[in-house]
Parts: sequence; C-alpha cells; structure tokens
Amino acid sequence: MTVIANDTLEIIEQRILSRLMPTERNQLASLLRNAILFIKQMRGEPLTDEEKSYPAHKLLSHSEHFGGKEAAETVAFRLHLIDRYQLQNANYIEQIVTLDYPAAYGKRFTARKALILRELYETPTIPKYKLAKKIGTSSRVITRELNELQHEFAFQIVTSADPQKFRLVSQGILFRAKSAKHSERLENLLSNQQGFNRTFQLDRDMLRGVIVFRYPNQQKAHRMFEERVRWLQDEFFLDCYLFLLTGFHYSLSFATYDPEINAFSFDPEIVSEAPFTYIKQHISTLPKLQGCDYGEPIRFDRADFLLAHSLYSSGYLGQTDFKQRLLKQHGVDLSKKTIWKREQRLRKKRVATPIIEVQIPGFDENISFIVFGSQEACNTIRGIPTFLPYVIFFTTDSGCILHIQRPAHTSALTGQLLHSIQKEPEVSDVKLLRYQWRIVSTRHVDIVDRWNEEEQKWEIHEGDI
Repeated sequence: MTVIANDTLEIIEQRILSRLMPTERNQLASLLRNAILFIKQMRGEPLTDEEKSYPAHKLLSHSEHFGGKEAAETVAFRLHLIDRYQLQNANYIEQIVTLDYPAAYGKRFTARKALILRELYETPTIPKYKLAKKIGTSSRVITRELNELQHEFAFQIVTSADPQKFRLVSQGILFRAKSAKHSERLENLLSNQQGFNRTFQLDRDMLRGVIVFRYPNQQKAHRMFEERVRWLQDEFFLDCYLFLLTGFHYSLSFATYDPEINAFSFDPEIVSEAPFTYIKQHISTLPKLQGCDYGEPIRFDRADFLLAHSLYSSGYLGQTDFKQRLLKQHGVDLSKKTIWKREQRLRKKRVATPIIEVQIPGFDENISFIVFGSQEACNTIRGIPTFLPYVIFFTTDSGCILHIQRPAHTSALTGQLLHSIQKEPEVSDVKLLRYQWRIVSTRHVDIVDRWNEEEQKWEIHEGDI
C-alpha cells in the first residue's frame, strides 16, 4: 500500500488533534495513540516500555493484533485521509478509524435487524405497519430498529436513476496515471470543475482509477467527451480503457449471517477453492439481484427529473414537503397529490432503482473487478451474491463491473475471486481496484435547469465535460 504523505504518524496525529475543539481532542487522543502503536507493532517497530503499557482504548486496543499487517496499513491509510481532508468531526473520525475493528460493534447486528433489511430489500416501499406485521412485531419497534440501524450501521435507502431514461449516458474511463502526482493533480481538477456529473475513484496505489462521466446523449456532448479523453491521455494517463455503463444491479443477502457470533460465515470450500463452479451448479436457486438494465428515453420535464432522483429515498429526501420546496426552487409548484401521481407514473416506467446502503460489520475494503468479456461470462459472475452479503453489479458494453465489500481479515478472498474470474473461458481481461475515496462533482439538482422541456434536449456549454 502506498501512503499519501511522507510525514510520520505522530506528526499526522498532532495535526488531526490540533484541528479539534478541546472536548473532541480529549475524545480522540487515546484512540489515535492506540491506532499508531498498533500500526508500529505490526510494522515491526520496537515500542518503549511506556508505549507498551499505554492504556487500551475501548474501540481499538494496540495490544490486540487483529488482522495483522494488512489491517494496520488500512488504519494508517485512513489516518492519512483524515489528515489530508482536514476532517474535524470527532464522531466521524472515530467511525473511520474503527470501521472494521471488532470492538467497534458493541451492539449486535441482531437477527431482527437482518430480517428488517431483508424485507426492505425485497420491498423497499413497504409501509412500517406492513413490515411490522411480516416480522411479527409493532410499528413502534420497527421505528426504533430503523433508527438504530441508521445511527449504528449508516443505513439509508437511496435512489439510483436510470441515466438513459433522461437522455444521459454514463461513460467510464479506466486509467493508469503517469505518477501519483499526476493523480493528485487530476483529483484537484475534477473536484473543482463544474459541469455535468462525474465520479472519480482512485486505487490505493494512487496510480490507477476510474472516472465516470454522465453527460447528455447528444452529438455535441459526445464530441466534447472525445476531446476530453484525448486531453486527459496527454496530460495524465499512461494508458486507459473506455466502457459504457448499460445497467445497474445490487444484492443484499443475509443467508450467511449468524446473529449468535454477530458475523457472516462462509463455506471455506466455496470461498477458497471454486466459487464459480458452485455458482454454475446452483444457478437456479441463487438470489436474484435487484435493479435493471438501462432503457429507452422517456419524455420528461424538470419535475420528473427531480422526483426520479428521490423516488425511493428515505430520510428527508423522501419527504413530500422537501420535494415540494425543491420543485418550487426550480419554478415548479405541484400539490402533494400531484407529486404522488407523478411518482407512481415514474415507478411504472422503471426510471430508478432503490438501493439499501448499510455498513456490513467487519467488511472494511471496497474492491471492484472490472471485467472485459462476454455476456455469458458476466451472467456467471453476477451470481456471487450467494456468499457475499453486499454486491453492486454494473453491466457495460464490454463486460461488467463487480463491486464488493471485502470481509476484514480475509485478504486471500480478493485473489481467489480474481483467479476464478480470470479462469472463465470468455473473460479476456480483469482489472482490480481497491477504492479509498470518490468525488462527485455535480448533483442532479445542479443540472436540472439545463433541460429544455419543449425541445426535449440538454443545453450544453463548453467545458461541461
């Protein structure tokens, strides 16, 4: 793993603490000290007697060597990111540092919570009273459980809109940068540039990454994208590959969750030896992924575009009052009844997919396998949800992208999956990325006023892509 600064961990520790208020500084001082002592021990650096006897922190103890050197380097990388982005929220910093540490989960991810998430995955719009009836409890208990899921496991339901329905394309660039400095320059450029939506994700090595541009499916925009790719190649890339996203699916499965030990258990033969052989043998009984292949454009106005992007979302994004205020900001005044009717029509047109986002306990690393191969090979690859609880799957014009959260302390799993994918007869190439952060430069609300409802086309300006 390549770190992103040459400063010592102690200097980074002091910088992080110096940005905090005194009470928050006291909250984090012991945690950061334990984290650094843990990292030093795993790197083989000698500790003084005073360091060895330093009091343990309840969420991360330097004397408990979980996950070995790989876990230590993961924590070190997070400290560099906290420092780099100058985070100043003590609770958020605490969550990042202890994300996959066993002691961080004092409360169990109970069987009832798992059952609630499973039912929401099947029917994300189910009312609370119906959810309570299916699970055999009260609406009051469901409300309490959902609040606990939100605060303890970052649970929320978000909406993934189909870009093609709204005359947009999602064009990706998988790249290898000339150097880590070039990657940093590219990151700064994309984070500060306005225009249509773009997502930037960078591998741990600071050399490989992906940029996905979401822009109008119009001739002028395609020309601008091609020009942008040529410029990026000259300025930043050693090489790159292009792909077009054509569909989105995901899976949330608790088939392997054991509430007694508060962990997911995997059949070692499936994980370590032949996952795809197992998948092919049991293809008819595998859980189905939620989502859809991107479809044909629809006729829409600004209200449709805004409502589609919060169609299934929980929290304030899902509240009708919020939607009314948002629409009024863009010159659209609709009653609650009209909003409801609009949303029913949009659901029938399958313009979006609901996604449950939740931090799976003990799953610490985001990994993507970018696969170039046939549709048949990708149909096999999408069967991975049999033994992984959270999977995101994109279809592309040249293959697919499989995104997983890797269980902590199972570093061999990544290599085993990569080997299994590479062995598929109709897979020509696989690129592996371990993501650490991302930049989304523009939101859907920022471009809605670019939509020309009468001509049903987007207004495009130079520099938008």
